[in-house]
Amino acid sequence: MIHTKAIVLSHLKFQETSLIVRCYTLEGVRSYLLKGVLVPKKKAITPAYFEPLSQLELITTERNDGTLEYIKEVKINYPYKKLHQSVIRSSVLFFLAEIGSSVLKEEHPNLPLFSFWEESLQWYDQAESFTNFHLKFLVDLTLYLGVLPNTSAMELPYFDLEAGVFVSVHNGHFLMNEKESLLLKFFLTHSMEEISQLKMSREERNDLLEQLLNYYRWHLPAFKIPHSWEVLKSVL
Repeated sequence: MIHTKAIVLSHLKFQETSLIVRCYTLEGVRSYLLKGVLVPKKKAITPAYFEPLSQLELITTERNDGTLEYIKEVKINYPYKKLHQSVIRSSVLFFLAEIGSSVLKEEHPNLPLFSFWEESLQWYDQAESFTNFHLKFLVDLTLYLGVLPNTSAMELPYFDLEAGVFVSVHNGHFLMNEKESLLLKFFLTHSMEEISQLKMSREERNDLLEQLLNYYRWHLPAFKIPHSWEVLKSVL
C-alpha cells in the first residue's frame, strides 16, 4: 500500500459505473480506477472527493505491471473554504486543472513542484484579493517546469516568446509588446501578495494571459491550450 497526498487533475467516466481519476501525487502523476463509484449506494469513496484540484490524502494499491491502481481509502487533506463559492475562483480552478493535466507528466517524485501546487492553491483559497492569481501562478510555474524566462537583460523593452529572453529590437520572432513585457517584468520580480494589489484592466489581464499561454506552447512541446481559457477571459 502507498500513503500519499494527491491533487486531482481530472476524472473520466469509465463504462457506466466507474471513474478513472488522474492525480498529481507525492510519487508523481498517477491514474486510479474507481470501480462502481457512480452506483447510487452508500460508499466510503464518492465522486464528490474528486473535483478539480481537490487536495486529498490517499491510501492506494501499488502496481508495477502498468495497470491502473486502486484507491483503498481517501480523505480531504485541505478543505477549500472559498474556491467553490465564487464563479471566478471556480473558473480559475478548472483552468489550472487543465494546465496541470497538460504540463504534469512525470511519474517520479518532485517535492518542490508538488509543494508549489499545494501551497499556491491554499494561498488562493485564503486570499481576499485574487484576480491576478492565475497569471502569477503561470509565471512562477515556469521555474518548476525548467522554462523560467531569462531575466539577465530585463532593462530591454521587449520579451521574445520564442527565445525566452528580453530583447531591444524586433528580430523576426514573436515578441510581447512593451506594455505586456513591462507587466511580465513586474510578475517576475514581485511576490504573490504584491501582485494581488496590482490594478489591471480586463484587456490587460487577458492579453497577458494569452501571451503566457503562447510562451508555454513555445517551450513545452506537448502543451495544449486549455478549453476553459475562453470562459476564464469572460469572467475576469
